[in-house]
Amino acid sequence: MKNPITFLICIIYCLAAIGQQADTEFTKGWLLAGRLTNGAITNFKNTAPDLYTGGIGLNTQFTVVPGLLRLGANAGAVYHSKKVSGLFGPMAALKLKNFATKNFGSLANMHLIAEANWGTNKQQMAGGGLGFEILGLAHIGITAQRDYKWNHWWLQSFIAIRLNKFKQEEDKYSR
Repeated sequence: MKNPITFLICIIYCLAAIGQQADTEFTKGWLLAGRLTNGAITNFKNTAPDLYTGGIGLNTQFTVVPGLLRLGANAGAVYHSKKVSGLFGPMAALKLKNFATKNFGSLANMHLIAEANWGTNKQQMAGGGLGFEILGLAHIGITAQRDYKWNHWWLQSFIAIRLNKFKQEEDKYSR
């Protein structure tokens, strides 16, 4: 292909067309969630014990392709190795499946998460996981991130609560 930018624009338009279905998940706008994490840090070797990690943070996401893709950022504080440090970085969420009922709309969705985080203790991590958004109010999931600086794996579970309000859509037929 002579022009990769044209190809990329075509792919984005196709994804946007797929995401234009009448879907109540990953709607236009942004969300802010308070997030608690819990897990372990390991190198999968017997040379060092696995360490506990836990944290609290904020996760903000903006819907880029409605019904399909959100991009955002993470920022928070984590406890690990008897220290508290900050972590921050970009993230993406790609919706895989919608769990809907026949009469009441969507109950939840399953999405793939990709993250990269940098820390104040020289952490340099990249990884991903699987998340579930329940009723648009709560998020739960698991992630695995590889710390390339310290040669460790961070295996974590998380629970998050949506902090911002839903945007009320105006009925175009109301007066």
